[in-house]
Amino acid sequence: MIKPLVVILGCIIIILNSTARAEYALGCDDPEYHQYIKQRFAYFETKSRRSLANTLRDYERSLATSKHPFQVIGDLSRHLKYSAQFEPINEVNAKINRIFEHANKLSVQQQIAGDVFDSFSGEKHSVGIARAWIAYRQGKQELAFEELLKSINISGSAVLSSFGPDLALIRHIYRDGHLAPVVAYINKTEEFWTGRRPDGLRYVWLEMIKAECKVQFDFVDTIKALELGISVIDVNKNYGLSR
Repeated sequence: MIKPLVVILGCIIIILNSTARAEYALGCDDPEYHQYIKQRFAYFETKSRRSLANTLRDYERSLATSKHPFQVIGDLSRHLKYSAQFEPINEVNAKINRIFEHANKLSVQQQIAGDVFDSFSGEKHSVGIARAWIAYRQGKQELAFEELLKSINISGSAVLSSFGPDLALIRHIYRDGHLAPVVAYINKTEEFWTGRRPDGLRYVWLEMIKAECKVQFDFVDTIKALELGISVIDVNKNYGLSR
């Protein structure tokens, strides 16, 4: 008896939310929302280009001064995700090779330490995302989607389970109209990115995709979904319900 009541209460909450919070008269087709998304994508690109320069500076600094090889590898892997978006493909491939060159210089003890701590999962993810970007930029879409999913063949990752995976590429390919690989990627993140916040983000993103709505794959989508009148629970509130 309790379960049906919880389901009914959840439905009522969804209806009230979508009615009370809608701010775009035409929902997902509202020109104002489309203009907002255009501005957000411009913001994301500007931010990524700034990160491209900043992460390169960090890598060059650690390469010149750091005595810790893990920092050098980590800084280069963070830079790689931005390099893959904007720099010539031959330069990106050279930087991927450089990560492996740095890794090959690690002592056996250092390699064991890296495997024990996090299995180099963050670095593997960055390389996978970079390879997916390269394939996509070359027009090899199926290879890109394959590399995208391979980039999150992750288990026991302290970094990715805390901060989540890269979302820049799925933001880009979803805007280009590729839904299936984006949905597959989002669903696969459940294997390592867990908790109330990741669950809420996945839930909202998938509902927005079902509604054929433009998505920025950012936390603010949890607010925008309500403003668009999409029938979703406000995941930023705790109703004592579980999905």
